[in-house]
Amino acid sequence: MIQETYHSLVHRLRAASADLLAAYPAAEPALHRVRDSCARLFVDTTRLRTRLRHTAPTNPYRIYRVDPETVTDSISWQELSVDKGEAIPDPFGLPNYHFAGRVLDGDWDTDRRPFSESVIYRSFRARFEAGVSWSETDLYAQCLDVIDDGGAPWGCTTPADLDRRCQGIDRLYERVDAEGYRTQTEILESGADEPFDHARPNRYTRTVDGEIALAVGRDGELLFYDGRNRLAVAKLLDLETVPVVILARHSQWQAVRDRVASGETPLVDLPERLQSHPDLVDLAG
Repeated sequence: MIQETYHSLVHRLRAASADLLAAYPAAEPALHRVRDSCARLFVDTTRLRTRLRHTAPTNPYRIYRVDPETVTDSISWQELSVDKGEAIPDPFGLPNYHFAGRVLDGDWDTDRRPFSESVIYRSFRARFEAGVSWSETDLYAQCLDVIDDGGAPWGCTTPADLDRRCQGIDRLYERVDAEGYRTQTEILESGADEPFDHARPNRYTRTVDGEIALAVGRDGELLFYDGRNRLAVAKLLDLETVPVVILARHSQWQAVRDRVASGETPLVDLPERLQSHPDLVDLAG
């Protein structure tokens, strides 16, 4: 009951902010500053709690390097709809900062689907490997359906908006192919004008709200959560590694981290697939 009330309050506040921006567009910078300050406070409070409770505290600001091919399953929405949240597991029904750095119980890590079956990956592959036009992809068709239902996929409210967004995806793919994959911090520092640039001059949005975001399941599985455009591009370009953040961890996995950090469980005593796990290697010793 408490969780439902809290979720309802957050969604009402977000709706009120959207209405305010629609009426007073000039208020956007101030609202972003307030939102980002609240988000940083929320995340830093979570970090403090995990530091007090765990031998291996979490750090949602940390950038990890992972092989995109090791991220095969997704726990977030796969297809587009007016309410994309309907397919997201319970703990993740709020903006990312609400669960960044948290340790979560439950079965949220078992309800997963292959990332390769998502509409984004299917459509990106059709576009960049088979050369089909965007208008012939499942993604484009689903976006038009959502627009017709009154939604705004990717912030698009008209077919013309959608066409411009697709052109931005083309530029993103070409940029990463030509220049390599950059972190949000690198984008910010370069001053480059990049499609889908989430970078703003603050620490929170450069990482938690901009990089590819993963969660870690009970057995150490790297599960995709956010940043599907970038992950799809990285996979299709066969990049060796990409920067990611880890938003949340299953409590059973966190227990493994704590035992490794305390020295109770040496890395060599774990299954071989975990001995080089990016969420463990810096904890040993």
